[in-house]
Amino acid sequence: MNSDNVHELPTALAEAYRQLENLPKGGGGGTYDGMEARVARLETKMDKVEERLTSIEVLLARIDAKLDSKIDYKWLTVYVLGIIAVIMRNEISTWLGSIGSP
Repeated sequence: MNSDNVHELPTALAEAYRQLENLPKGGGGGTYDGMEARVARLETKMDKVEERLTSIEVLLARIDAKLDSKIDYKWLTVYVLGIIAVIMRNEISTWLGSIGSP
């Protein structure tokens, strides 16, 4: 390593600090030109995003309420077939007996 490089670091840091001190403070000048306009656009867009999210939340709540009130047709089918089997147990028993005998 070259010993000349070691001495350049404090000089480079001092120059960087000088450049930072020379930047305009506040008011949107310097390296931050147009920042206020960009931030204002972002804030406007975020307001629209919040409105959309709110409408999506309302829609999801409605869908959830509808799903809670729906009958689960799979279980309804199982219950109906069970009731039919109980009602027709004698006929089913006779039919199963006739299948097993030659």
